[in-house]
Amino acid sequence: MEDRELKGLVYNLERFAIHDGPGIRTLVYMKGCPLKCLWCSSPQTQKNAPEILHIEMNCRKCGLCVQICEAKAITFSEEEGPIINRKLCRSDGLCVEACPGQARELAGNFMTSEDLFKEVNKDSPFYRRSNGGVTVGGGEPTLQHKFVKEFLKKCKKTYMHTAIETCGYVKWEYLEGLLDYLDLVYMDIKHMDDVVHKEITGVSNKIILENIQKVSAVRPIIVRIPVVPGCNDSDENISATARFARELGKNLIRIDLLPYHKFGTQTYDKLGKMYKLKDVESPSDERMQQLKEIVESYGVQAQIGG
Repeated sequence: MEDRELKGLVYNLERFAIHDGPGIRTLVYMKGCPLKCLWCSSPQTQKNAPEILHIEMNCRKCGLCVQICEAKAITFSEEEGPIINRKLCRSDGLCVEACPGQARELAGNFMTSEDLFKEVNKDSPFYRRSNGGVTVGGGEPTLQHKFVKEFLKKCKKTYMHTAIETCGYVKWEYLEGLLDYLDLVYMDIKHMDDVVHKEITGVSNKIILENIQKVSAVRPIIVRIPVVPGCNDSDENISATARFARELGKNLIRIDLLPYHKFGTQTYDKLGKMYKLKDVESPSDERMQQLKEIVESYGVQAQIGG
């Protein structure tokens, strides 16, 4: 029997997206991820719990957040303003509601699968007209596989096109349980060398590569490579990835080469974290074209961007 009280931790919904799947889509960003990629552009989706973001430019340094915090997790400095002790912070949102300058933001809200479906289904006329649908990403959605499965079931009852973006670092039984309710699967390959993969993401790639092979046997799949200079952009690694992908068979649609960017670096400041790749620049258009040609030389279709 369906657990109607099961709730998922959702970071955000992006409506009217024209990427991450065909047609007009709603992207559902779940919260929580087992990887710690050095270049992660969404650090606010890594932790499997709500978090408070501090937007310094909006802060009036009034000290009201210090007074309202029941956990005593906020102290005040004349120079820096409010400082969050994240070990004490309960992320209850009291300081968010009290802040007169909107310098606080709560990242992550719990929703039932029914509530999430109702939000997504509001745009169903646009999905039907454009052959679009919903894409569940993150974070890593398979960390909440029971909730995601309930949600996808509801989507398929209305014949909605469904897709998922997953890092693949998950027990096969959890991922397999979602496939009956998915039309398209996006999976990342950060690096083909297991040692390097551990260095740049914190985990092994063995389960990931095995899951990609298993998924490609039963569902259309798009493999993605986030191209990060100095981490995984060598000719050798791109060639190794293309060789691996070539063996996936007819369900492989293409490889997407995603150029590194710095769009999420300010979020690290909001979380009180340090961004480790601040000196890394985006790959040039010429370099991306070179990598695309390398992939295509193995008989695999490639696309820059996704």
